[in-house]
Amino acid sequence: MIVPLFATTMSQSELEFRSPFEAITRDPLTLIELRMRWFSGKIRAKPTWWKKVYDEEIVTKWCKEIIEHDAAMVERFWGGDEYWKTGHGEKQWPRDKITNVQLNYLFDELRYDASRYDDETGIFATAIHKVHESRSLIPADVKISLVQGVSSLEDVPDEEKDWHPGSKKQVLDLVHPSMYCLRIGRSHVYRHDQSQGAPTVPLTLGDYLSHRLDFQRFFYNSKKPFCISHDYQWLPTDFEVSESGEVEPLAPWPPLAVRPNPYSWYDHITVPAPAYREYGDNQDAYAEWESKYRWPSIPEPEPFVPPTATSADEEDKMKISLRGRTLQVIVKLANVVLTPDNPKYAGGSWHVEGMANENIVATGLYYYACENITESRLDFRTAIGAEGQVTVLDYQQDDVQGYMAAFGLDRNSRLNQHLGHVVAVEDKCVAFPNIYQHHVDEFELADGTKPGYRKILCLFVVDPFVRILSTSDVPPQQEHWALDEVAKALILGKLPQELYDAVLEYASAGLVSGKEAEEDRKKLMKERSRFVADHNERVFEVDFNMCEH
Repeated sequence: MIVPLFATTMSQSELEFRSPFEAITRDPLTLIELRMRWFSGKIRAKPTWWKKVYDEEIVTKWCKEIIEHDAAMVERFWGGDEYWKTGHGEKQWPRDKITNVQLNYLFDELRYDASRYDDETGIFATAIHKVHESRSLIPADVKISLVQGVSSLEDVPDEEKDWHPGSKKQVLDLVHPSMYCLRIGRSHVYRHDQSQGAPTVPLTLGDYLSHRLDFQRFFYNSKKPFCISHDYQWLPTDFEVSESGEVEPLAPWPPLAVRPNPYSWYDHITVPAPAYREYGDNQDAYAEWESKYRWPSIPEPEPFVPPTATSADEEDKMKISLRGRTLQVIVKLANVVLTPDNPKYAGGSWHVEGMANENIVATGLYYYACENITESRLDFRTAIGAEGQVTVLDYQQDDVQGYMAAFGLDRNSRLNQHLGHVVAVEDKCVAFPNIYQHHVDEFELADGTKPGYRKILCLFVVDPFVRILSTSDVPPQQEHWALDEVAKALILGKLPQELYDAVLEYASAGLVSGKEAEEDRKKLMKERSRFVADHNERVFEVDFNMCEH
C-alpha cells in the first residue's frame, strides 16, 4: 500500500494523450499533399485570408500565382533530364505540376477552415494539422499588464541578468523552469498529514516513482525508460479555471514565489515488363527501362468533404473542456536579444517539450514583442513509419523511385517529415500538441546598426488527467528569499543565538542557493541534451530500412 507523504498524490487516467516518447505508426504524407499544405500556409499567412477566400477575383489571382510558382519549382527539381533522376533526398517537390483537382481541394479546405474562424478570439487552424494561431487573442490591456510586469524582471543590474547557458548572451531567461526545479531525492514537499511532524519532508526517488502511475506505459520493454529522469522535474503552477473561464493561480511560479488524409498511399503505373533476358545480357537496357517506367502514379485527391461528427477522424478526437478544472501549467519567459555586435541568432535544435516527468501535452506561445528582426520561423516535423519502415502498407521492395516521387524519401532518409512553419510576429499566439518536434529557425537584425529582440511567453500544459508535483506541493526553494523573510521577523532577533540558529536551520531545510540552482540547471540541461539525442535515435530520426520486406 502506498502511504502518501505529500499533500496530493499523482494519478493515472483511463484517458491517455498520445506520447511523443513512444514509437508510432504513421503513414507519411505525399509530396503532393505537402505541396498543397505549403501553398495553403502561404495563403493563411495573409491578412484576413478567411474573408478573401470567398472573393472569386482574389482566388483566381492566387491560383495563377500558385500555378506559376509550382511550375518554377517543378522545373527546378525535375526539369529536362532531371525528370528521370531520383536524386538523393533533395527533391522535396512533386514531379508533376499541380492540377485543377488539387487546387479545388486546396481552396475548398481553405473555405471550410475560414467558416470556422472565431471572430471573438481570432483563432484559426493553420496548414499544419492540429496547430492553431491567433493574431488578436490577447486584449491590449492584458498585453500592457504583461509588459509592465515583465519589465521588473528585465530592469535589473547586468550582473543579475540570467543569460541562458551556451546562448552567447542572446537568450535572456526571465522565468525558466530549469531554475529551482524539483530535485528528486533532495527537494522537500509538504507532508500530507502535518500533525505527524515537520510540515515538509524530503522527497525520495522511491516515493516519487511510486506515485507516478502514468509512467507505467513506458515500462513495458525497459526497466529504466529513456524518457524518465530520476533527478529532475520542471515544476508547474496549478491554475484554477472557473466554469466561466476565469483563471487564478493557486501557487507561485517556481522562479518567482484531425482531418482525413487525402493521400494515404500511391499506385504504380501498370506497364509491360521488359522482355526476359539472361541476367547480365543487357543491364544498361534494363536500367534505362526502369528509370523511365518504374515511377508511381500519384492519385488525385477525392473532392474535399468537411469532417462530420461521425467521421473516423472526428470520432478519434478527445473533446475536452478545461472549465471547472485545476490546470497545471509550466511557465517560461525569455527574450532573444540581438545587438550590432551580436546580430544573428543561430536557431534552436529539434525537440519536444520536457520529458515524461513533465507529461506536457500542449504548448501555447505568445509573441508579445518583436523589434528589428528578420522573419523568425517556428518549424514543425513529425515522425513517420513503423519499425524502421515508412509504412505498414504493402510496397515493392527497394522501390527507390516510388518513395522519392511519392514522399521525397530515399534509402538514406530518416523517418520524419517537415510539416511547415509559423512565423513569429508581434501579438501572435500559437498553440500546438506536444507530439511534433519543433525548432526555431535562424534570424538576425533587420537593420544591423540597431539592436533588436523577440520576446515570448511560453505555457506548457500538463496532461489535465494526470496530476504531477507542482508549486502547490513544493515550498519555495530560493534560499535568499527565505533568509530575507527570517531577517524581517523582528521577534526572532530577541531570541538567544542558539535558538535563532535552530530556527534558521529549520527554515533552511530544502532551500537552494543561487549557485546551487545554477549548478542544477547545468546538470539538468546536460541530461536533457543526452535525452534529445536518444529520443531522436529512437523516434524522430530512425533510419529508413528500404531493403528488408
